[in-house]
Amino acid sequence: MPLQFGRTAYVAIGEEVTYGTPVATPVNNRVFSVSMARKQDRERTTHLSQSSAAFAVNTFDGFEVAGGAIETPLTYKGLGMLLKAAVGSVTSTGGPAPHTHTFSPIAALPSLTITVQRGTGSKEIFEGCKVANMTLSCEAGGEARASFEVIAETAAARSAALPAPVFGDGAQIFHFQSSTLSYDSNTYSMRSMELSLDNKLERVNYLGSKLTTEPQISDVREVTLTVTMDLEDNNLYNSQISGTASNVEVTFTSGSDSFNILLRGAEIVDYDDAVNSFGRIERTITFFGLSDSSNEALRIEMVNDD
Repeated sequence: MPLQFGRTAYVAIGEEVTYGTPVATPVNNRVFSVSMARKQDRERTTHLSQSSAAFAVNTFDGFEVAGGAIETPLTYKGLGMLLKAAVGSVTSTGGPAPHTHTFSPIAALPSLTITVQRGTGSKEIFEGCKVANMTLSCEAGGEARASFEVIAETAAARSAALPAPVFGDGAQIFHFQSSTLSYDSNTYSMRSMELSLDNKLERVNYLGSKLTTEPQISDVREVTLTVTMDLEDNNLYNSQISGTASNVEVTFTSGSDSFNILLRGAEIVDYDDAVNSFGRIERTITFFGLSDSSNEALRIEMVNDD
């Protein structure tokens, strides 16, 4: 049989109307990597009967565990379904382009059907996919990346490959398109940034099935923005000491397209500017977003022609 290769791998996505009921997957996205898989846990039985040499004599099926990670280029359009699945909701402006798409958190997270084209090999269709964690990152000299950790209900048997993909025309986001970071009326040049959203999703298993039911939020959701920058002043150090709460914001822009990340009421929960070389001193800061009675901790705003 011919060898299979990772080249030409991609994912195709559709938003489900009902959790776990698969739908068509019309939106194709490029990937850097994809680790989604379907696995059957298998446990040995624990009764006291053994072989004459004291080995186990039987096993049983535990839970079926489906899901994994998707890492894709961050783009100015084309990632709307994944961003909505991670954050919760989206509203879009009408009329002529450009259009503004505002992603706002809600507790009722949507589910997706995700088809994984496994390079030059077969396809695998995952249903009941919910985004447990999302990471958006970029470093100086690099491509912006989006990573989604997915919990799935199950997947169909691997089958014949998808046809050649038709990708959208969403432009990829690169490091040189970033703004400075703004916080507490000051701006800062960054060496790297990473937004992390943890939805605290947990599988829910019951007697009668090896599959999870719809995963639920099991703890307080958390959103942080971790940045590395050169040490130029003590403003952020002092903000960390005093417990300053302020919006922190980063924007990527290319022509009329933009991608904006806003953490509201952010406090600095980790700060490190250790002196460990003759060269420039770097500092790493983690901002923790907080909600209030009128605004949630996170907002992502994407402007494009779609």
